[in-house]
Amino acid sequence: MRIRTGGPADADEIVQVRSASWRAAYRGILSDEALAQLPEVASEQFVRDLARRHEYAITFVAEKGPNVIGFATACWDTRESSAEEAGPGTPGEVRALYVHPDHWGRRAGYALMRECHRWLAGRGMLPVRVWTLAGNDLGRGFYERYGFVPDGERDTLEISGEAHAIERLSLPEGQQADELT
Repeated sequence: MRIRTGGPADADEIVQVRSASWRAAYRGILSDEALAQLPEVASEQFVRDLARRHEYAITFVAEKGPNVIGFATACWDTRESSAEEAGPGTPGEVRALYVHPDHWGRRAGYALMRECHRWLAGRGMLPVRVWTLAGNDLGRGFYERYGFVPDGERDTLEISGEAHAIERLSLPEGQQADELT
């Protein structure tokens, strides 16, 4: 497995990984209708977003052979700071981390999280935070094994016209990517 920076050529595979992961992880959390409507092809906007470079945002992909099996996007905490405010001293966020279900349990998620953690720490964007859907025990367990802890922040996220509770988890201050197993 190899971790590298993702780009526009990866867009369709990233969307397919995300959709497969959502269908497996969010069944029973999101409606069957919402899961059935997930795309398999990237929108033009998503391709443009992957092509656009921002000093404080990046998408990594995990490859096995010629295939993208997972991806993660790291940036500033978008609920707390604007793109113009992003930089050293602003909290970092792993906005998305998905691995195709056929590759769950094989450390691709860990490798992606570690790369995001290192990248954010290298830019002084700490603490590192994630948001997870309420009821997503699989995702929450992954984050907790990595060292994330709930920090008390809660919000809602609209998905397919439905409001869903989300909870924020943060890595403890001073936690280093190399210390985590």
